[in-house]
Amino acid sequence: MQSEESGSWADHLKATLRLAWPIVAGNLGQILIGVVDTLMIGRLGVVPLGAASFVNNIFVVPLVTLMGLLVSVTVLVAQAKGAADPRRVGRLLKHGLALALALSTVAIALLLVNASFLDRYGQEAEVVQAAGGYYWLISCSLFPALFYHCLKSGSEGMGWSNPPMLVLFGGIGLNVVLNWILIFGELGAPALGLEGAGWATLVSRIAMAGGMMAFVMRAKRFRPYLPRRWFRNYELGEWKPLLRIGVPTAMQHLFEVGAFGGAGIIVGWLGAEALAAHQVAMSCAALAFMIPLGISIACGIRVGEAFGAGRPQAIRRIYLSGLLFTFFQTLVSASVFLLLGEWIAGFFVENPSVVALAGRIFVVVGLFQIFDGAQVTCLGALRGMSDVNLPVAITFVAYWLLALPSGYGFGFALGFGAPGVWMGLALGLLVAALALMLRLRLILPRS
Repeated sequence: MQSEESGSWADHLKATLRLAWPIVAGNLGQILIGVVDTLMIGRLGVVPLGAASFVNNIFVVPLVTLMGLLVSVTVLVAQAKGAADPRRVGRLLKHGLALALALSTVAIALLLVNASFLDRYGQEAEVVQAAGGYYWLISCSLFPALFYHCLKSGSEGMGWSNPPMLVLFGGIGLNVVLNWILIFGELGAPALGLEGAGWATLVSRIAMAGGMMAFVMRAKRFRPYLPRRWFRNYELGEWKPLLRIGVPTAMQHLFEVGAFGGAGIIVGWLGAEALAAHQVAMSCAALAFMIPLGISIACGIRVGEAFGAGRPQAIRRIYLSGLLFTFFQTLVSASVFLLLGEWIAGFFVENPSVVALAGRIFVVVGLFQIFDGAQVTCLGALRGMSDVNLPVAITFVAYWLLALPSGYGFGFALGFGAPGVWMGLALGLLVAALALMLRLRLILPRS
């Protein structure tokens, strides 16, 4: 058999895909909750769908940022397991959960304070009014979402990716059933509309957190790794590596998801129909993005192993084979959005104006698929080589200094409307992809 250094491109790609598929499945499951919500809320009309989009544009920023921070749990748990240090695994789980509790408490408090300022975002009055109860419920779901994600990260770090995936898909099924009951008033329940979707999401996320905790506490294979005391004997030294690895990843997530969330707020200035079309496009774009994101995470893990072993040629083959796969996969996604965008939008909402506008946005989404896949794959490879500081600066410049201002210019100054705002995002993704690929070329010869 060929060595890791001289392994063929196909061997490297197979190894990456083998590692990536459960990550992709888990990521798709996370996004499917939002896609299902969008599909079902869309039956209520344009204003509820626009209100859901408005709320999620705000909520997704702390959610995805803090999920990025908890990536450190996966990395450090894997290292502790490899070092045959079960007590360290337990300490990392305990400290990771404490970190998730503290940060989500602060974030929820800020979200609830922000509830008093929803009318300052420039959205239509009826959208703001419809968002009220849903906003509070979604905000309160942040803690169970992060609790589940922390335990999921620990389980994946141990190499056990199937249990979190099963819990996740159970949560999706529960969310669908509760949406059907609470949104539309089935089985004798009151029809709560958009607020019913909020209750369904909150209850589903609590159930997922409970299910994940039950697995950790009851699974025989986890018992040697459990902490002796869950709520005592915290050590500052255990939080430092969690933050050292997690903060740069969280910043990268913040800059990208913040740009997309900010774009949603800007689109809302154009009215409820534009916001509803934006939500449809965002749900589908996020779903498509989960595949290259999974490849990126797997690529980062494998590059990290090769980097630690001092095999620069293996690094090159790992990330280039992943990049090539991502290119062809995103080419398929782009074709679907370009050819079938308006048809897809028709599944979410019945309003012809919203469907037509979403179809035009899907054209832009299709065009930037390849850039989006390239930039996230490069980020994974760079993270595997512990190169995080310059990529953070690149994402900040590309998304906040370029994508958002140019999106406003295309959308308003040049009159392209909602598709113009997405054109700005596409430009930011293109610049990020080119800069990150250049960064890889510059540092690999020194590896």
